[in-house]
Amino acid sequence: MSPKNSIKITGNSIWISDLHLGSTGCQSDKIESFLNAIECNNLFLNGDIVDDYVVSNTTTINENFQAIFEQLKSLQDNGTKLTILKGNHDNYEKLKLIFPNISILDEVKYKTISNKLYLVFHGDKCDASIKLKTNFIAKLSTTIYEQLLSLRKSTKKKHFSRNIKVLTKKAIAFVFQNEKKLINYLKKSNVDGVICGHSHQPIIKQLNNKDYLNSGDWIDNCTYIIETREGEFKLEKWLVS
Repeated sequence: MSPKNSIKITGNSIWISDLHLGSTGCQSDKIESFLNAIECNNLFLNGDIVDDYVVSNTTTINENFQAIFEQLKSLQDNGTKLTILKGNHDNYEKLKLIFPNISILDEVKYKTISNKLYLVFHGDKCDASIKLKTNFIAKLSTTIYEQLLSLRKSTKKKHFSRNIKVLTKKAIAFVFQNEKKLINYLKKSNVDGVICGHSHQPIIKQLNNKDYLNSGDWIDNCTYIIETREGEFKLEKWLVS
């Protein structure tokens, strides 16, 4: 029996981020099976959806990931509200071509079932290192990472590319005090917490009495945040291929 027929995930709202469609490491088969399994009122694609650093044109993306885009349209047709937020690897114009009838947002506020107010955005705007990277440096670092992912894919084993990514992200966050910048941003936004991605590190925790929810990524973790019909927030991992 196929996963879409045997597994169903139901909730009020679901958040996924860092799909990196087009990247060597993107687990598109898992994304496809996951989208087939969900039933929700709201679905948030929270940044780094299509990796513009490695994708040359939208035609290739539409051809290679047609099933994923059709599933998203099917969810919409069945009543799911789709919200798309731009990440630092996304290109606004290309996203508009792929999703012509949906607004591409930088951030949005979301009221939970329990009446908390969360800020939803990718997370890069509180990463000071992004502003220091030229387009050349960003693409060069992505090219090196893609080569590491290719090695991992050929061996079909856990690879040090994941450790490099995590250690690099943690080092940058420490040096540039990203958490401090995020806390200040949340205070100015007058919200109870944030739902983001960007770091590729899935976690739910407290930051100075603010709720911090990170949905992870779909290269290494294949994780998502779900608000249940009862209003409980959970961080879950998708294991089905």
